[in-house]
Amino acid sequence: MRGYDETFPIKLFYTSNIPIILQTALISNVYFFSQILHRNFKGNFFVGLLGKWQEMEIGGESRPIGGLAYYLSPPRDFGDLVKDPIHVIVYILFVLIVCGLFSRFWIEISGESPKEIA
Repeated sequence: MRGYDETFPIKLFYTSNIPIILQTALISNVYFFSQILHRNFKGNFFVGLLGKWQEMEIGGESRPIGGLAYYLSPPRDFGDLVKDPIHVIVYILFVLIVCGLFSRFWIEISGESPKEIA
């Protein structure tokens, strides 16, 4: 036989797009509950920590302007990087950490862990 014939113990961490779907569903739930609480209890301090929302005049939609919902929302453009770099850093770290955790959980739950494959 020609060539180098040896296996390398590389552990692949392939989970497809399931973790990003789960992360998006988690954020959707945070937005949903935050908007409901903000509409019903605007003056409450703890509701403000969860999220403050601004009603847009055109289209009737809301966007987060404060609280946890704001920091977990994606930046709208590159101008946000200059205006509020903490928001961008928190969002990127949140997405990476949550998707990593969901990937780990998905591997264990779906039966694709190295132990079960072997």
